[in-house]
Amino acid sequence: MTQRDVTPSPVRRLGRPPRGTEGDVLLRVLAAAKVVFLTEGFEAASIDAIAGSAGLSKKTIYTRFTSKVDLFEAVCVRFIEENVPSIERVAAEAGSLEERLHRIALAILETVLTPDCIAFRRVMVAEAARFPEFARALHDFGLARVVPLVERCLEEGVRSGEIAVEDVRHAADAFLGLTIRGFVDRTELGLERPGMTHVKRETLKRSLDFFLRACRP
Repeated sequence: MTQRDVTPSPVRRLGRPPRGTEGDVLLRVLAAAKVVFLTEGFEAASIDAIAGSAGLSKKTIYTRFTSKVDLFEAVCVRFIEENVPSIERVAAEAGSLEERLHRIALAILETVLTPDCIAFRRVMVAEAARFPEFARALHDFGLARVVPLVERCLEEGVRSGEIAVEDVRHAADAFLGLTIRGFVDRTELGLERPGMTHVKRETLKRSLDFFLRACRP
């Protein structure tokens, strides 16, 4: 039996990506970084691990991000940008005040109670003292876009006479406190599992009804 000559496959070297793939490379970095950060936490995560997961060199990552902090912020912003538009679309749909507020609250909960979002929040809380900019990114790119959706909905409810509130901003904050924050806090602490359930949906309806009874003329 003769042995066939086998030409070995060339060894793939990590380094500068080919021209024209810069956008793809950035997405690979962010996708790999998200997995590593959410699995290992911010402190334990390393650029080496992220580079290895993305199949890139550390130099390639550092040409795009100045530090691990910079990279984590970019991952957070991308995550928010991927999820907030679905909430904005729901908020733009027509309906009664009650229907619109319910859809907005449900859309928010279906986003913030996902395992990934809860993991992000846990990392931010763990690093809040050293890196307050993480919470700032969450506010500027997430909450700052979601809260006005509730405020506009309430303003329209006031104009239509469905509710009577003097301070719409305060009412919006009260609405989010009643319908969102309790679920998020309990899930973040591990007291409840991520995701929506029948019980959570019923609790949301009761909370919304309580809020509207307090706001109606």
